[in-house]
Order: sequence, then C-alpha cells, then structure tokens
Amino acid sequence: MRVPVLAFGLAIGVVVAPSGCATKSDETLGFELGGGQPQLVEDGGVAACNGDASCVDANEFKPLCVGTTCPAPYATCTNDTFRCETNFDSDNENCGACGVACPHGEGVKNLFDAEWFCQAGACKMHCDPMFGMSDCNADPTDGCETDTACDANNCGGCGIKCPDGVQCLRGSCGCPTGLTACESGCGARCAYLPNDDNNCGACGNVCPPDETQPHPHMVYGCVKSKCGALKCEDGYLDCNGDVEDGCEANFYDDPKNCGACGKTCADGQTCASGKCVCAPHQTACPFYDSFYCVDLGNDASNCGACGNICPAIDFQTTPICVFGHCATDCAPGWADCDGRADNGCETMTSADPRNCGGCGVQCDLAAGQPCVGGSCLMTPCNPGDPH
Repeated sequence: MRVPVLAFGLAIGVVVAPSGCATKSDETLGFELGGGQPQLVEDGGVAACNGDASCVDANEFKPLCVGTTCPAPYATCTNDTFRCETNFDSDNENCGACGVACPHGEGVKNLFDAEWFCQAGACKMHCDPMFGMSDCNADPTDGCETDTACDANNCGGCGIKCPDGVQCLRGSCGCPTGLTACESGCGARCAYLPNDDNNCGACGNVCPPDETQPHPHMVYGCVKSKCGALKCEDGYLDCNGDVEDGCEANFYDDPKNCGACGKTCADGQTCASGKCVCAPHQTACPFYDSFYCVDLGNDASNCGACGNICPAIDFQTTPICVFGHCATDCAPGWADCDGRADNGCETMTSADPRNCGGCGVQCDLAAGQPCVGGSCLMTPCNPGDPH
C-alpha cells in the first residue's frame, strides 16, 4: 500500500515493496538534497548530460528501506505511547532530552507576563507583548521584569533611554505638545491643564464635585484652567447647540459625530475611540484603552460578540469560530478517527503507526516501522539489503 514517506537526506515518494524496500520506478525515484534539483535522465543516461553536473542518471538513485531507528531529534521517552513520539526540538516536557521540562512558572517572577517554550532543544522565554513587559536584563529567573510603558531607561523597548528629567509615559518619552506630565512613575499621565478636572490649571488641582446635574451629559468642571464652568462630560459633545438636551453626541462611538461634530464615517465603518475604523465586515472590539478590528463570524476570541472566547476542551483540540458560533477542530497532529464526539480528537496521527498522517494509514507494523512526524519512516538501504 502507499504510505507517506519521511526520508532523511532524500525527498522522495515511494511504494513499499513486499521485501520492505522501495521499488525503483519513474514514480518512486527522488533526488538527493543539496544545490538545485537534478534533472532526471530516462533514456540517455549520464552521457546525455553532456557534462552537466546537475544531471543524474535515474539508475544511480538508491532505494529506500523501512526504517526502525528513531532519527534525530525524535526519541521514545518513558511516558510515550508510540515509538519516536517525542521531538526533542519542540517538546516542552522533553526539551533536548527525556524529562527536561521547560519552566511552567514555578519560582519565576512576573509569571503572568512570561511564556516558556522549547526551541531547537533549549527552553526559551517569551514576553507577552499584550502586557507591555519585556526581559531587558536577559535574566530568565526574574521573567519579564521591565515595564517598557513607563521605564525611562527602556521606554517603548529595551535600551531606549529618555533624556534626563523626561518621563516615559505609555512607551513614549514625554508628552505631546500642549500636554503636561502629571504625577510620576507608572501612574503618570499626560493632562491638558486648561480643561482637566483633576489637574485644572496645574497638576493635582482637582475641581470639587458639583451635585447639580444641569442637563444630560453636562457637568460643572474645569474650563480655561478655572473650576465651576459648565461643560460636556468626557466623551460627549453638544453638536446641535441645544442646551436643553445637553451634550447629546458621544464622539467615541457615534458614526455621525466620530471624534468631532459632523465627522461622519463611511458606510460600513465603525466609530471607535473617536476614529472611523474597520472594514464593512469587521467590528471594533475594545482592547484595554484602544480597540482592534475583528470578524465576529470567525474570530475564536470574539465569536459572535466582542470578548466571547471559544473555550478549548483539551490540548488535542483547537477552538474555532464558525459563522459566529463556537466549535472545535483537531489540533495539528491529531484526528478524530473513530467518529465519536465524546472523546474528541483521540488519535495522534503524528506518531501512531496505524494512523500515520491520517486515519487508517498504516506503516509496516511487522517490521516495526515507526510513524515520525506524521510519516512512516524510510531510510536509505544498507549494502546487501534485499530490495
């Protein structure tokens, strides 16, 4: 029967012969890796190449035989179900050798910012950019220790230093023109002193609350650096000039007054944080104090609605969103071969010799041929092997 082939040092498609070795035919011949792809010569042999080094004789190709020894970086560890199941290059529980597990956060500071994974047989640490933290001291024992949003020596990235006396605010050195940095450290913010109720005319000058509600979305606060003036609540505008209905327009999400009175978004666009954004089939979902555009029909983190995360049942399954409804798919290297819903994706097609690369694809079980990375292992035949 035809099987998927994993040939180390060769790229080839084969048919397993009864003897366990690959047959030689136009269909089964491959080429040795290195340089470019050789040109297969079927009739003229080597002489027809006219000295071209890239030409090879089809008869010079060596047959492949069933392999039984795990090729590097694959191995069989104690808890493995199948032979050659473990990949030392990428297995977080057996990274570089059996039993060498990458940290899961035990004893590591700033755990919520750090992600550990196995790469090329070594445990590596990755800082999640979502939290704005970085590993600037190259010391994995303290995780992602630096907040690049407010560290003046690492502002917006490791090694980016702000000028002396200038604060780092949200990853940028200093405030934009017209704004003033109030407070210090990671709690600092840029304020517009002429109308900031908490910093009216000067940092820390808080306007006292007024219990009187004059009109909808209107308050008494800071105007022209003085407290007690009538104005719109933050995020609202008086676009129709009618005091009776107060500040009627929400410029954060009003597509007819997006960011300013009269600024209309194009058909299909969404007004988010005062900006016209997103393609017609997308929705602006909030992300901390910003937003990002998603398709609610197929986004597993925003399925059918912003923030609706499709759950993962187990590590063999991958949550997906189909037309706005949560579903699951098999993770790479796994499949649902028995058709039962109660056990999900139960078959490891990356290592199961009875389902190698797909349901029902069998390797040579009698010869002990393992399934390696979803392919039945084939290796070049040794001299004297029958083929």
